[in-house]
Amino acid sequence: MTASRMRKIQKLIAAFAMATATLSAISCEFLNIPSEEGNGNKEENVTEIDNDEFVILFTNDFHSQIEPISSNDMGGIKRIKALVDSVRNAEPVVLLADAGDLVQGTYYFSLLNGVVEMMVLDELEYDIRTLGNHEFDKKMVGLGDMLAMSSVPVVATNYDFSNTALDRFVQKSSIVNAGKLKIGFIGLNVRLHNLVDPAACEGVIWQDAINLADKEAEKLRDQGADMVIALSHLGYQHNDDRVYYDRGIVMNTKHIDMIIGGHSHTYMPFADYVTNLEGEEVPIVQTGSQGRFLGYAKIKLGEDGSPSFSYRLIPVDSRLDNRIDQDFSDMINAYSATVKEKMDEVIGYCPQTLRRGLPESPLYNLTGDALIWMAKEFHGVDADVSIYNTGGIRSDIPAGNVTLGDIYAVYPFDNVLSVVTMKGSDLKTLFEYVASNGGMPVNAGVNLVINDRQVKSVTIDGKEIVDSDTYTVATIDYLVNLGRYGLENAITRNDAPEIIRDYFGEYFRYLASKDPEKNIRYKTDGRIIVE
Repeated sequence: MTASRMRKIQKLIAAFAMATATLSAISCEFLNIPSEEGNGNKEENVTEIDNDEFVILFTNDFHSQIEPISSNDMGGIKRIKALVDSVRNAEPVVLLADAGDLVQGTYYFSLLNGVVEMMVLDELEYDIRTLGNHEFDKKMVGLGDMLAMSSVPVVATNYDFSNTALDRFVQKSSIVNAGKLKIGFIGLNVRLHNLVDPAACEGVIWQDAINLADKEAEKLRDQGADMVIALSHLGYQHNDDRVYYDRGIVMNTKHIDMIIGGHSHTYMPFADYVTNLEGEEVPIVQTGSQGRFLGYAKIKLGEDGSPSFSYRLIPVDSRLDNRIDQDFSDMINAYSATVKEKMDEVIGYCPQTLRRGLPESPLYNLTGDALIWMAKEFHGVDADVSIYNTGGIRSDIPAGNVTLGDIYAVYPFDNVLSVVTMKGSDLKTLFEYVASNGGMPVNAGVNLVINDRQVKSVTIDGKEIVDSDTYTVATIDYLVNLGRYGLENAITRNDAPEIIRDYFGEYFRYLASKDPEKNIRYKTDGRIIVE
């Protein structure tokens, strides 16, 4: 039997023993919450604990889900705090970490610019966090404002901030005390190219995650860390041969003991043990997204310093409601009242759900037509073509009253309307991008036929595109800033000062005003056909 195999068996035996002991404290599918008489003072208990054991709780891809998710009544920050407090009452040493994308996804972030989320970090006493791609959605100024609001340390090992004003807020790594143990943390961060508007991350340099991860982890060991945990926002795995994902990181490194992942929104009720370059089995864990589950791992160091893990996901649901901290609840409610007043404003009625979908759909067609209307209504420009990225449309609009909150949910990003002029030859390149995507929101008047994700034919108002002619395109700054798909050759460019989401609100009001009953209707019309 190989040494690696023996170590794996020893880890499994230890983990089983820990899990068996933990089961006595678990019921109803989540931790048995101790009585309120339990002592939650971590500092008092530190001197009483065994030197070789601690608990780490973690979140990832929370996406500003302050309230419980309406579709399944899971999640909600009040419940998460109740659960964290309960675990701290039950265990002498508890760390709390986040693996990125704490923000973006609800109108809390759109309206309040991260104020609530940063308050949550401090109120829940997070010990460490890393950055996801959506932390950059308010651009560098907004990210800087958020980083300044919270005292929680931020680790980002392979983002180089040295040429930015934010360098003072971000560390390559950190060591956190867990009782008498020293736990090293590194942050592994996704490549921002094609995920973030280049203008939103100006000056930030992405570096090789594998080499830096191993070097920084080894450095932490040399500084006295008993183990090293990577907070990763790379994603669990990819379908191609790229190595910059969690499994690839483990397979190509030696010094990381555990990966707490994010970005891919992977629900992992069981840890995935992956073999590293030393033949050691390294656990990879992740909670999914939106705070539906809280990650829980009890870690015990053996006599040889090797860790054993007992891991599970704890549901965040209504069974925690009777343990909600009232003072914390009052703090959240103050923000909620402000948000609710604005978001509950009714701007129209949808007799049927407006859905997303390729190659075209009611909501995508509405979006494409809205851009043409915006360019004309607010800037006096007659655009020939519009295009919007599918990734920027985040939800359907359900049948019933359409509120401003629905608009914020559909269009959560702070993009602006960008009107460009371009040659017909470059416009053809843009439509090739649309075809490769299987369709995208475009305006009425476009007739695009796609075959095998390539343009078979395309006309605008029944006319073929002439290479040498100049066309006006209404789109968003995100697509133009990417500098691809023919848009890099734009002849002129004019960006609106207002957030495009507000324009969409006005377009919905316009559609409602045209109907006696304020109904908003949209349908497919064959503007994009896939053969």
